[in-house]
Amino acid sequence: MNCLNYCNTKYYSEDKSDIILTQVQNKINKDINNIAHEMLFIFSNVINKEPSCYFNKDVYNQTFRRMEALLDEHSTSIKFNDEIMEHFLIGYHTYRQITDIINNLGKLNDNPEIKNRLYRIPTYISIVEGCLTNLFRVITLILNQTSQKDFASIKKLKPICDVLRSNGFDLLVTDIDVNVRNAINHGGIIFKQNGRTIDFQFTENRISVVHSMSIYQFDDLINKVYDIASGVLLGLCSFMNNHIDLVAVDRSQKLFIPFCLLSMELSIPGIYISSISGLLDYKQLNVDIEIENTDKTYIMQIAILLAILVYDRYCDYQQYMFFFSSERLQGSWVRFTNQEIKDMIKGIRAFDDVIKSVMERGDCIIFDVSTEQIDMQEIKYYRFPNHSEEDYKVNNIEDASGVDRKRLKAHLFIGDISEKEEILSIIHRSIHWLKSVRNVPSPTLPHKYGTMDADALYINVYRNDTRANKELLPNNKNFVCFIDYNISGETTLEHGGLPVIIWNKLYHEKLEKIQIAWRDGIFAIKKSTKIGRNDLCPCKSGKKYKKCCGSKL
Repeated sequence: MNCLNYCNTKYYSEDKSDIILTQVQNKINKDINNIAHEMLFIFSNVINKEPSCYFNKDVYNQTFRRMEALLDEHSTSIKFNDEIMEHFLIGYHTYRQITDIINNLGKLNDNPEIKNRLYRIPTYISIVEGCLTNLFRVITLILNQTSQKDFASIKKLKPICDVLRSNGFDLLVTDIDVNVRNAINHGGIIFKQNGRTIDFQFTENRISVVHSMSIYQFDDLINKVYDIASGVLLGLCSFMNNHIDLVAVDRSQKLFIPFCLLSMELSIPGIYISSISGLLDYKQLNVDIEIENTDKTYIMQIAILLAILVYDRYCDYQQYMFFFSSERLQGSWVRFTNQEIKDMIKGIRAFDDVIKSVMERGDCIIFDVSTEQIDMQEIKYYRFPNHSEEDYKVNNIEDASGVDRKRLKAHLFIGDISEKEEILSIIHRSIHWLKSVRNVPSPTLPHKYGTMDADALYINVYRNDTRANKELLPNNKNFVCFIDYNISGETTLEHGGLPVIIWNKLYHEKLEKIQIAWRDGIFAIKKSTKIGRNDLCPCKSGKKYKKCCGSKL
């Protein structure tokens, strides 16, 4: 057995295809006798996970059986060409994104109006337009190959639904409310009763119509169209699975569709190839992988197997980069040169020898998976608070903590205040509030978290929280200064995280534990001055520094 055959056999030895085939026969269609590599992950993912497992079975049956009937009648006409595959892939990728959105946002405890805007409205539109319209286009384009009518030019949702309805696909469009879609797209939605009722306003037969739904009715509609999308997707997958030889795409091309097909072909339960992309100069091919088994040795083995399988399809890149991600794994990667993969395939170099070379030159970073006992739900849904007082507000808080340091970043807005003493007073008060803000643990990297005082704060100070430029540049008049507060009095962020050429154009001042980089020189003193604890506070309160602003640090 040569190296390529060995790697192919080894990689797919863990694809659980026998188990998945049994599940497909029990849950979807007992007449499916085998599963093509391209469809394995889709079948496994849809039928075994929520909410996709609640797919509309009647829609599935009609989609699959009508497609099979079309093929029986026009066996020589049907091909899955580039246009068909493009719509299928866009519909499928949108479906995966929508599934994540439903799982992550569907149970949020936001008030009804906020949840309408953040979740319900965009989710419905994404299902109907991003997913279903593309999957429907797959069917109409296949119908176009079997009919003398021009179905290919029909691209709008309502005419597409009419075509499907008149060609035996009526169940697919029963719950597709085009008027609701039109109301959303044309701004015809009004939230009432604090968002618990939604009015959809649209024009029908030149008459203005209002269709009211409670949020529970709209949730039910979202579920229905999602279940339809699941049924259509599975129906098309079953049809393509049975006739994978009809895919008329040049898989050697370095384009979106061939890359996606290879991603599907290499995706198996536990290893999802989310994307493959190449740089235009053929310098590097990038492969993004979501992996469940985060053992370092296993990841390296998978990297080698994938390198050889990908190289077999695309052998003219200088380097091959494999990125690995998981819920508890910090982003890891392995990179091989073209020559290394070629040598392994030809048997010139052993796998272990190549691994050693890769590690010695630093082309392999695989982190230890985080095993810290944490609440993943808390991390997923936690939001930093915003804070406002009469003369300032703080928002856009971000966590930048490390293993032994609690560090937060934030934006501070002070309006048109021009007196330095007032600005300093606001800075001290904002630091006092911000440093005790609670942060939560990271799922991938252990760090310091909790309600203890922050070790460091990095604050961008601006005039107004508008669309005005928020870059930390000397010519940005909305930018006031950058604050580096550190409990030790020494910064841990070199040059404020900015390029040194920009950092050097700012005016620098140190006040106790605070280092300030001013945009405008009128606020800066010529020499850094350390305020003594018994000195008068610079905010001009008349108090000693230790009993005024210094007591808040």
